[in-house]
Amino acid sequence: MLLLAACLLVHCTGVWAVSPALRAKAAVPEAATHLLVARAAKDSPLDSCGKVASYDNAEPKNYEDAMPTKFNEETKKREDVTFKKGDSVTFKCKPGFTTDGSMDGPNTFDAKCTDKGFFEPDGTCVKASKCGAVPEISHAVVTAKEVPGAVQFTCNPGYSLDGKKVVAGGMGKNQLFTLKCQEFNNEYEKFEGKCKAYGYIPADEGTRIYNKVFEALFVVTCKGKLVAAFGKGNAPPVDSACGKLKNSAASGECAGLVADIKADFDKAKSKLKEFKEEKEAWYETEGQPGVADDAKDFCEKLWALVEKPNDF
Repeated sequence: MLLLAACLLVHCTGVWAVSPALRAKAAVPEAATHLLVARAAKDSPLDSCGKVASYDNAEPKNYEDAMPTKFNEETKKREDVTFKKGDSVTFKCKPGFTTDGSMDGPNTFDAKCTDKGFFEPDGTCVKASKCGAVPEISHAVVTAKEVPGAVQFTCNPGYSLDGKKVVAGGMGKNQLFTLKCQEFNNEYEKFEGKCKAYGYIPADEGTRIYNKVFEALFVVTCKGKLVAAFGKGNAPPVDSACGKLKNSAASGECAGLVADIKADFDKAKSKLKEFKEEKEAWYETEGQPGVADDAKDFCEKLWALVEKPNDF
């Protein structure tokens, strides 16, 4: 499901978002955003979404939500602004875009910080068209990609155009499709195909995050938190990670992962200390030991545990 691989790590979260016109089911509170300063030493990879997410054709409605730092009245310092589970940010479409594709359609959507460590939006901004609101297609959602004279859709996770598994790196050939806005009647052409199920489809809409797009986002966010903690000389922020897993059978394996990454941190710190003692200049960093590879391995394995079905 790695469609639009080039933007996978930056903008593509909006691809899976269902616009209001497509009857999104995600429940996002309308309360104002609460900005929280997260300390890397205390937050596990599942505790914080980090900085505000970014989506194609949209930007945070409130300027404060987009600020990289915030003045902390207690410490009297400017600190990074991050968001925790349950926090919600309202996004506004850029001029010429709406969440349903119509000229005068709604132009805002909410993105909620989930307990998986990343934002999940309940809409996406698409280019407004004279053909009006984009049509509803079973088991498919509209994407934010601009296609001249048309709108692009993608089959939902677990579905494809031919009923076969979507191949990673396959450019979405059996997953993406477009509908043209017809000049003669200002209506979208009829979709003649069908998004067919090829695998297990979770009953709970919230579990649709289990796909390659969100896996990549999770790994990048998780790895970034671990690398940042190491850079500050802190312990890996993983103590509470296992308690957030929905599958109790995965707890033992998770404990092993936590023990391994802590050991990796200790080894890397020792190597870093030796490295600095050997270097004459403090600014010489070539070949400096770190935990990037270990962090990536930990996060990929942690995702595999997060992805396991819930206990019932």
